[in-house]
Amino acid sequence: MASVGIAIGKAVRAFDPLFVSFNFKLRPDQVRKEIERFRGSVEKSREQLKRMQNELKKKKSGPESSFLIDAHLLVLQDRLFVDRIIEKIETDYINSEWAIQQVSDDLFQAYDRLNDEYLRERRGDLDDIVRRLLHNLQSKPLPSFKKLPYDAILVGKLVPPSTLFELRSQRIVGLATETGSPLSHTAIMARSLEIPAIVGAPELAEVMSGDLLIVDGERGFVICAPADETLAEYKGRDRDGKKPKRKSGSSTPTPTVTEDHVQVSLGANINFSEEVRAAIAHGCESIGLYRTEFDFFREGKQADEESLTADYSQVLKSAKGAPVTFRTIDVGADQKSWDGLNLNLGVRGLRFCLENTDVFKKQLRSLYRASVNGPTRILLPFVSGVDDLDTAHEIIVEVRRELDMRRQAYDPHIPIGVMIETPAAAQTCDLMASRVDFFCLGTNDLIQYYLVIDRSDQSVVHLYSPFHPAILRCLHQVYTLLRPTGKPVAVCGEMAADPPSAAVLLGLGFTSLSVNLTAYPRIKRMIRSVSMSRLRELADEILKMQKPKEVEAKVRAAVYRT
Repeated sequence: MASVGIAIGKAVRAFDPLFVSFNFKLRPDQVRKEIERFRGSVEKSREQLKRMQNELKKKKSGPESSFLIDAHLLVLQDRLFVDRIIEKIETDYINSEWAIQQVSDDLFQAYDRLNDEYLRERRGDLDDIVRRLLHNLQSKPLPSFKKLPYDAILVGKLVPPSTLFELRSQRIVGLATETGSPLSHTAIMARSLEIPAIVGAPELAEVMSGDLLIVDGERGFVICAPADETLAEYKGRDRDGKKPKRKSGSSTPTPTVTEDHVQVSLGANINFSEEVRAAIAHGCESIGLYRTEFDFFREGKQADEESLTADYSQVLKSAKGAPVTFRTIDVGADQKSWDGLNLNLGVRGLRFCLENTDVFKKQLRSLYRASVNGPTRILLPFVSGVDDLDTAHEIIVEVRRELDMRRQAYDPHIPIGVMIETPAAAQTCDLMASRVDFFCLGTNDLIQYYLVIDRSDQSVVHLYSPFHPAILRCLHQVYTLLRPTGKPVAVCGEMAADPPSAAVLLGLGFTSLSVNLTAYPRIKRMIRSVSMSRLRELADEILKMQKPKEVEAKVRAAVYRT
């Protein structure tokens, strides 16, 4: 699912023809004028995006999408993108379109290699920006639909967020795409415009314009050519669903508690420092996970200590007193360091930092120095045993001693935590409890390593399941081992971001979750709609079950009450 709600209408297939441009070589005396032409396209694109952003800021539901326009604007001033295009024009004597094509193709390939779903979805943002630049270079208006039927449901392989925004004033009631995920900016835009949406549904390839569709954004599926009885049922649900929607628009932020009054802590995961403001504006209680490596190597090289300190300080200030959990750099096979790709799956997280202590110390010094600006927590990733953890503590003591010698202020009581994301950590978390202040469960890697499934390998990705009995037993064991220690444990993986699997976590005893900002509203709604006592009973039942699909079906039926 991408955006909740029900849409009933006729399909309109969206097709933005592949932009065809001529590629040609320039004479040396034409280069300067060509660069000016490219810069003009960048400036025109920036003005269009700022106008779009200003309109979104006026909407009550628009802050999240306004933030995604920030991300597009950042790309237009990113040296890895704009300056590389200019460099191509200057050094290869080629026209702007050709240079854009070469640079974007390289970046598209890099995005496609990523394991992280959130970051992979940023490929769509780049595609949207390239599309806009090319149209502006040719001074052509972006494609639009002039005659849409009433109750139109936009269907396509990929619908850029800017296209959805441009059609906001027309009769679009729903959206369904063959590719993408709830983390995509198209999905965010749909939520901000309150358009029910489904993304990542490959079966839509057979849908033709004019087909009658039902988009069920709550359950996450599309019904093509529904039977009369189904149509009548959904029309009734659609009418009922719209009543509380208007009422809730004027209500104050609601607490994150279950129907039987159990308090649940709900934080936000972020990948870039710019996301903090949006998270706090969204009402998030904390930044439960800040993946620092993406900012650390933002331009393909290490940031210096002063820059890092300034960045982390700004993050804490922007959080306005909300606690921020900084995960130290985790350079995996899908992420670039200053030396290029790290192709060794076993050397990442804390292992990487212990092999590069100068890098680790620099980041720790920056975090400690920034800690005077707000509640700070430090999270160590990819820890597999007490030996590595003890070595990390020795380095932390050295860093604090250095700061004392420099007479630099810092918070001496920063909580230190460990991520549980390997089978070794899951089995020995109780042994590490005396050495740390808190734990975070990273279910993405835990499932991958536990089930021996590379999430980037499409041939086995169908076997990746948070409902596998081995995963349920692992989570139950972690909770059982840590409960006597009294050390808090949060879940910050994608399991926490999907209502059914998040309900399983609650039932197993985990009452602290942290999710991507895009998932925050739906997880909060789910928490407020369930009974913790019933989820505990459900957890007891599914722990005895044998097949992942049967577990998932039972959980979905309980969460969605079908």
